Amino acid sequence: MRTVLVIEDDLNICEVLTYYLRKSGNYTVSIVHSSEEGIVLIRNGGRYDIILCDIMLPGMDGIEFCREVRKLIFCPIIFISCLDDDETIVRALSMGGDDYLVKPFHGPVLLAHIEATLRRCGRQETTELLAFGELELDGKRRLVKKGGRELSLSPTEYDLLWYLARSAGRFVSYQELYEGVWKKPSLGDYRSLFVHISNLRKKIEEAPARPKLLRTHPGGGYLFGPEA
Repeated sequence: MRTVLVIEDDLNICEVLTYYLRKSGNYTVSIVHSSEEGIVLIRNGGRYDIILCDIMLPGMDGIEFCREVRKLIFCPIIFISCLDDDETIVRALSMGGDDYLVKPFHGPVLLAHIEATLRRCGRQETTELLAFGELELDGKRRLVKKGGRELSLSPTEYDLLWYLARSAGRFVSYQELYEGVWKKPSLGDYRSLFVHISNLRKKIEEAPARPKLLRTHPGGGYLFGPEA
């Protein structure tokens, strides 16, 4: 059974989420109604396979919660929100969210997003170690260090970096990278990819606006590795 933490202040939505998750027979559910309660659970040792988090919460909002959780545990986070403007979605993904689902949604759609995110973020471990100057990737522990300091990456950021690192020195198109990480067709929409790449550059590059390690290729993709 997978464990799901739901952070949602609307009791009706909590009831609907619980119904679909438990009905599937694959999930156990913990529910809290504020970001602060969620952080307390995690700091007290709560471990979850995935977190569903609203954005408009009393007190600390869901995006700030995501920022704080990224300092504590490595766990995929799906935002569930009635806000569907590009600015909010970009901000949510930039703060470390792995997926974004706009309310209202049907139960099967929710389950499909959860299952796809878990498949993507729960791949088989590898003992492979990769290094690019000060940047080190440990495949077994899904850990990245820069200059000996561990970086706080979301599961999606890690998967993107690992895919690119294992493809170092060759052109990787937007389509290949998207489908290689998300495991589904992009349908030509790469907005989520671009947001995550931008966020990743802020963490691994000395000058994100002038990247030397993760470079955009004019052919519509990326080259990874030190410049020749």
